[in-house]
Amino acid sequence: MLKVRDVMNEEVTKVGENENVLSAMEKMIEKGVKCAVVVDDSGKEIGLITEGTVVRKVLMKRKDPAEIRVGEIMSTPLKTIPADMSLRDAMIKFVSDNVKQLYVEDNGKIVGIITEHRILKALTEIIVTLLSI
Repeated sequence: MLKVRDVMNEEVTKVGENENVLSAMEKMIEKGVKCAVVVDDSGKEIGLITEGTVVRKVLMKRKDPAEIRVGEIMSTPLKTIPADMSLRDAMIKFVSDNVKQLYVEDNGKIVGIITEHRILKALTEIIVTLLSI
């Protein structure tokens, strides 16, 4: 049975809660990601910022992203799932929580991210493999 850890992306982009939104978006664009974990000054993961959040809470309200702090617009709580959760249960969690990404936790630490797209890719690879047998 496939586990979340088998298909997750181990690279997690992090931004500081006191960082301005413009700086955070520059990091996200540089890394090619649409979301980032927000950490406090001690490095504790406290929330999430997404491109969609920036559009809704900053750009559509005609606010200057250089003047708004990430902590002012971040989403909380950070939604996580265990690394050893089955892919099936993760898919159910996506639907029940109506989210596009979940952070993967192992021993209380964020170790990766899993997205709807990543699950779809993994399932497609399985189907292609089965069809070629």
